Amino acid sequence: MTTLYEKDFAIFDRKQFAFKQLKETHTEEELSQVKASFKDVWDKWKHLQQNIYQELASNYFAQPKVESWTNGWNLRSHYWSAYRGAHRQNENACIGVLLNKKQLQVYLMFQEYKSETRQGTKEQYNQLLAYLPKWSEQVDVSDYYIWPQQEHELTDHLPLKNYLADAQVQQRFQDEVNQQTFQLGKLFFRAELPDVEGQIIQVFNELTQLYRLLEEITD
Repeated sequence: MTTLYEKDFAIFDRKQFAFKQLKETHTEEELSQVKASFKDVWDKWKHLQQNIYQELASNYFAQPKVESWTNGWNLRSHYWSAYRGAHRQNENACIGVLLNKKQLQVYLMFQEYKSETRQGTKEQYNQLLAYLPKWSEQVDVSDYYIWPQQEHELTDHLPLKNYLADAQVQQRFQDEVNQQTFQLGKLFFRAELPDVEGQIIQVFNELTQLYRLLEEITD
């Protein structure tokens, strides 16, 4: 079992992520220490993703894509992994797991990056909004949030229970994401989180119900 500690979130508490800037403000030894701290947390992150994959106990999902701890020129401002069905690797929809300085989030998303090269339209994905009331009857929506894809990850998102409780809020939200998409997931705010695998797997199983509905929508 993995425990995420406050210090694991804290590595992202910085204003500079570009190596060019960091070299201007840090000694070589200091920069090496910064890199080592990021790499240590990323190694833990990658191990956590492998544990999650193994605990899914299903042949449905393929190995996750775990984004590197740098993009070549910058340290990452968050760590991110994407899970897709073994036979759905070329689809835009996926379940993401993300760690930033504010929270750990497990969420359903439409991956915008290079979306034109993958299958599944925004319109098809957004049809999932119609299923949320029924889906929520089987799920404890506490700590679940919903937000437009374009909303920054550090923004305070809309609690799902507030969305579901107000038809006008739903309509405004649907109008806002009409030309875009939405993201939906559970947020674990910065704190010590024991047995992270168990907590993520529970959310994963809940979101998978919606993720698999897309197979029916896109058929």
